[in-house]
Amino acid sequence: MKASETSLRNLIEGDKQFKIPLYQRPYSWNKENWENIWDDLMSLYEFTEGNHFLGSIVTLAIPGTPDGISPYTVIDGQQRLTTLSLLLLALRDHLKKNHPELAEELHEKYLINKFKRSDAFYKIVPTKSDRDLYQKIVQSQEIDKIELIYEAYKFFIKNIEEAEQGKHEQLDSKLDVTKLKTIILERVSLVSITLNENDNNNPYLIFESLNYKGSPLTQADLIRNYFFLKITDESKHDEIYYSLWFPLQEKFKNVSGEGYLNEMTLAIWQYLRKDGSPVKLNQIYQTFKQRFEKNKPDPLDELKEVKKFAEYYINIRFPDAEKETKLAKWFKRFKRLDFSTCYPLIINLYHDYATQRIALSDFEQALRYIESYFVRRLLCGMPSNALDKVFINLYQQINKQKDRQDSSDLVRNLCTILLNLQRSQLWPDDNLLTERIIGENVYSIRRKDRIKLILESLAEHLSKEQVNPENLSIEHIMPQKLTNEWQDMIGANAKDLHNRWLHTLGNLTLTAYNAEQSNKPFTQKRIYLDDSNFALNKYFREINAWNADEIELRAKHLAKIAIEVWPRPEASDSNEYLF
Repeated sequence: MKASETSLRNLIEGDKQFKIPLYQRPYSWNKENWENIWDDLMSLYEFTEGNHFLGSIVTLAIPGTPDGISPYTVIDGQQRLTTLSLLLLALRDHLKKNHPELAEELHEKYLINKFKRSDAFYKIVPTKSDRDLYQKIVQSQEIDKIELIYEAYKFFIKNIEEAEQGKHEQLDSKLDVTKLKTIILERVSLVSITLNENDNNNPYLIFESLNYKGSPLTQADLIRNYFFLKITDESKHDEIYYSLWFPLQEKFKNVSGEGYLNEMTLAIWQYLRKDGSPVKLNQIYQTFKQRFEKNKPDPLDELKEVKKFAEYYINIRFPDAEKETKLAKWFKRFKRLDFSTCYPLIINLYHDYATQRIALSDFEQALRYIESYFVRRLLCGMPSNALDKVFINLYQQINKQKDRQDSSDLVRNLCTILLNLQRSQLWPDDNLLTERIIGENVYSIRRKDRIKLILESLAEHLSKEQVNPENLSIEHIMPQKLTNEWQDMIGANAKDLHNRWLHTLGNLTLTAYNAEQSNKPFTQKRIYLDDSNFALNKYFREINAWNADEIELRAKHLAKIAIEVWPRPEASDSNEYLF
């Protein structure tokens, strides 16, 4: 291993190539990082002496290619190395206007290997997802998509132009771009740490030791690297990466944008928990590694299994990705209910459905029971912190009940187990549900979309002709601010009764005229409610006053509907479907 301080010029000059390997993350530095580098360069510009230490670049030297290239695998420092290359590209394109010779020098000495072909032509070869875009910037081709790597390039272009026009606050005069070129190449200091293949240092393990800090954001990266460490035939790495991991990564990127690595991490977390074992979110990689070393599965088979369950997770977590419309509808409801605690069970059920162990109708019935269990508890004000223990091993309990002869066994077993839960894990029966709906405060900002979905579901049960719920918002019929008119209508102890009934389900509905109704008296609110096409609002057409008694009566009315929307069978009836 060689370690030395060097300049950017010495690091990249000559027939060299720095390749970002497949186990590295895509480019992820943002505006804050770019601004820091730019401000440091401007500080250097103002002083005639001194260097700025930017950090280390750790590489693994690979035997030279037949065409004379000295290749290096970048183990650590890809973000700063790529950013410096983008800075040089921005400077090159700016120099083309008035200093074409300098632009050509930058291009041919520090950005490309002029007489080489294919990927060997480029000094920096980013990881797969950034490669095409980066190479288009190098080739000055038209850019058809905006990614961070292009945004960085445009950031430096803009700042160079403004500084040359004298618009940079750190500079007393206009920027001399030829001086800036020298500063970037000569006075940006890096520590170059170069490993050789005969050092017996595995690059995957080195990357792990440099980068593993237990952050959930990096767990998926580390697990990916571990797979390729265990797949010992390196000649197959690219094929496996491009056929398995990269398509999965792109799926996550398409559904979740910049947060895709975090979502991949969560998907692997659910994969590890699907067998009933608790796993801490900050110990995903550590747990995965320990299990792998203990069970010693075939790494390629295990990678395929992770990919399969991660794709189930995508369909559940991002319902628009689910092609089966009936399932997509359920998954959208679970997402609005923010009920991810049930994922260890649902991904197992999804696997049974995908492998045709259960029919679609049985999968739906299981989802119906799960939603009923959750919504009833929600309406009863029961804490959700008890549910993780329920759902993490529920699938294993279902299969232990008895030998499953057909898919309906699973649904019956699930129902039986939920019915037998007690105390903090109870599935509320009809009497308890009615009692709590009448008196429980269900509304809070944190739960708004949950309650909105509940009100929509109650209305849908009354009438299939529904208005667009996106245009509706939650309305407190007795308003949150108690006016004199409302105090008169409520009567004695108005303030106490207001506090008691304000946020209960009986006092809530959905309307498109929330702002217009505000704190208006009930007689004026009823005009809007009478004109409403929302099924729940037909109830108010025969109501002339709104007070505690009326709120309680409506709560009982809604409770009857809720019992039908979210049914819970008696233990003796658990063999019957609830369609």
